Amino acid sequence: MILINQLFFAVLISSATSTLLFFVWWLLRGFFMIANAKLVYATLRSICVLYVLPIGYIAVLFTYRARFQGQKGVWGLVFTRTAELTDKLWVFAILWSVTVAFLIAFQALDRLQWRRRLADNLPEYDPVAVEVYDSVCRRLRVEKYKLPLNRNVDIDIPCVIGWIRPRLLLPERDYSREDLELIFLHEMSHRKHKDLGLKAFSVIVMMIHCFNPASWILVQKINFWSECMADLEALEITGSLQNARVYFDSIARLIPDDKKKQVNSAFVSALCISKKMIDRRVDFVKKYRLMKSAGKLVTAALGAAFIFASGTTAYASGKTVADLHNVVYQDTENYVNVDEGSKVRTVVADDGMIEYHCRVEDLDIDGLQIFTEPDDGIATIIEGYHYNMDWYVDPYMRYVSGSYYVATNQRMCVSATVSPSNKYFDLGIMDDHGNAYYVRGIGAASHVFNIPESCRYRVFVQNDNSVQLHATGYFLYEDK
Repeated sequence: MILINQLFFAVLISSATSTLLFFVWWLLRGFFMIANAKLVYATLRSICVLYVLPIGYIAVLFTYRARFQGQKGVWGLVFTRTAELTDKLWVFAILWSVTVAFLIAFQALDRLQWRRRLADNLPEYDPVAVEVYDSVCRRLRVEKYKLPLNRNVDIDIPCVIGWIRPRLLLPERDYSREDLELIFLHEMSHRKHKDLGLKAFSVIVMMIHCFNPASWILVQKINFWSECMADLEALEITGSLQNARVYFDSIARLIPDDKKKQVNSAFVSALCISKKMIDRRVDFVKKYRLMKSAGKLVTAALGAAFIFASGTTAYASGKTVADLHNVVYQDTENYVNVDEGSKVRTVVADDGMIEYHCRVEDLDIDGLQIFTEPDDGIATIIEGYHYNMDWYVDPYMRYVSGSYYVATNQRMCVSATVSPSNKYFDLGIMDDHGNAYYVRGIGAASHVFNIPESCRYRVFVQNDNSVQLHATGYFLYEDK
């Protein structure tokens, strides 16, 4: 009993000191975001480790040892005196030990259930999936034999399972090449960062400190930030950070309609564990892009707002932040000289993407060709109707659609996917006064342009590469 009391006392002190550090992290996470978004996750991992280190308890022991220094059997005396402190804790110590035993049994049962589901695993033999998997392994520098690729008929969301012998599982369904690349980049980022091991460790921390609500919150935060870091890795390695909408739309599309619930397991890291989690991850990417593009003063203001917000989703929807966003947009309208006598203006749009505003001639490069599609079929454009594009854009060419009239109370939606998928391109609209508004993408881009002036507009794709691009997609206009 004395041993259980002492153990509970050690956990109690460790829980108090680590929770204090967790609270400090909560206050400073905005400043960590300013310095480096990955620092938020790194410091959170460190705090998780500190929960199992009995630093406070050891400090108590050495305090008593200093008090009894020189007496015979000083360590036995220290243990006896600290036992006096814990005599009144025996009821709580028993309740704690029983609860921990129950939680361990629950996790063991969960592990057993997952092992039964994994009995139907089959190695992946699809040549396209294997080829894409090998390619992603090389890009992330992950040894593929350490993360076998399997199919499983009993799961419905792509996931990585197991923190001792992990494996990547695909549901029994067909995937496009783009879907497979997204899945592998995201899930293998978890493997690269050892997120499953940390997730399992955080669950152990939660079981040991089950009486402390902060430990349960810690598990949720580790789950959230591990997903955010995997998103950043996938977006940055594909050059799609400024076009995250396509990435998250693809994730949402990969989740079955009847599977929008949380996946709670210390042994599983799914592509998406809940619809709410997607919303919060989108909010994080928006703030990350804003902080990268904003000036130092505005970034500090964003960090302060991040600190005092009660939650990520609440922060994104609050009026204070909406006002702050207006400041950001004004501050980030930086003018950059392109040529003498011409200027390009960059603006953070409503969806967080960088939108470029300039004169059409500022887009001209040496040897640029301009091809204008005939107006047939576009003269009577209809609101909400998708006008498909299937354009072959030669090297150093601007491919321009026919013109159409759009009013200021409307907006233009433009989306395009290009091949080769590793080439940059400009996608935008231009008015009949010579103004251009565009975004820059690699492989794919999708954006909604607000109409600044009622007049006729054209959609364009510009290829500044030395190879031909094949652009497919659509454009439409709609009322705000």
